[in-house]
Amino acid sequence: MPAFTLSKKIFITFFLIAMGTAFFFSCLNSYDRTHFSTEQTSHHYKGSEESQDYGEEFSYAMSYGEVIEVMHVHAFLIPLIIFVMSRILSMTKAGEGVKITVYVAAFIGVIMNLSGPYLIIYASEIFTISLIASYIILGSCFIVFISLPISKMWSMRSAEEADYWL
Repeated sequence: MPAFTLSKKIFITFFLIAMGTAFFFSCLNSYDRTHFSTEQTSHHYKGSEESQDYGEEFSYAMSYGEVIEVMHVHAFLIPLIIFVMSRILSMTKAGEGVKITVYVAAFIGVIMNLSGPYLIIYASEIFTISLIASYIILGSCFIVFISLPISKMWSMRSAEEADYWL
């Protein structure tokens, strides 16, 4: 990676920082609605007929159509983002074990995140734990997706010793 021109390093660095920022705001949005609490996550998706002291006295459960409307966009975008981030990680000389672990963890996190709302509404409230855990798994993967390529790309090794990709 350090063999890149300065413009490529800046471009990739800005992209990775932008993706990290986007993920941060996604988590912040989820936290604002649920406080990463199982009770409030269940309340967000299943609604409540009584006051829960969450700022709302009454809320309706998300309908099947509402869940589909929100999730169809996520079902396209999240895997695409993970693919791009994985592709950037794949071009580093990080160990195969690290790469495989991050790819598999990200895939599991995506499946948990995309299936969570359906499972909470239609199966059991216990799946609030898996939805919350998906943010932890994906957050850990994003830390690796961002920090490893940036650290490799901006290292001070000479071009002959450097990772070279793209």
